[in-house]
Amino acid sequence: MKPIEARPLEWIDDAPVQVSVARDMAATPDEVWAIIADHEAWPDWFPSVAAVEVVGRPEGIGGERLVTVKGMGVVEEEFNAWEPGHRLGFTVVAMSRPSLNSLNELVTIEPSTLGSLVTYQQGFHPKRWIAPVIKRAARSRIPDVLLGALANLEREAIAQRT
Repeated sequence: MKPIEARPLEWIDDAPVQVSVARDMAATPDEVWAIIADHEAWPDWFPSVAAVEVVGRPEGIGGERLVTVKGMGVVEEEFNAWEPGHRLGFTVVAMSRPSLNSLNELVTIEPSTLGSLVTYQQGFHPKRWIAPVIKRAARSRIPDVLLGALANLEREAIAQRT
């Protein structure tokens, strides 16, 4: 694993490459939170995630996990936001195949008339050699992947009711 630059939560709004998608879900904020806070279950709803292993505290700011991302290798994440029922955010602190200088992600859950409005944001600072590829993907492929993950998240949250 090679270290990359950890960033504070608010950096996501200033990142050189940003992606943000949202989905109104027929699941309560607590139901959505139960799914996203279950680290090892991420591969069940997030198609790009192959495996998750908690390596530090399982919750709270400063908690850490190793995530195997399809096509990217392993990333080490450190939580920089942890507000049960409201938001979970992390910064990547190391990568097995470092193509990025920095990466932050933030999932925000807000009550809505349907149940929950869930927003998934990513902020990237790609290395120069891959920046054109990441920028293209941020305009097309990445939003589609995130929207698919949110649709799966909704299905998982609803399925947990039974």
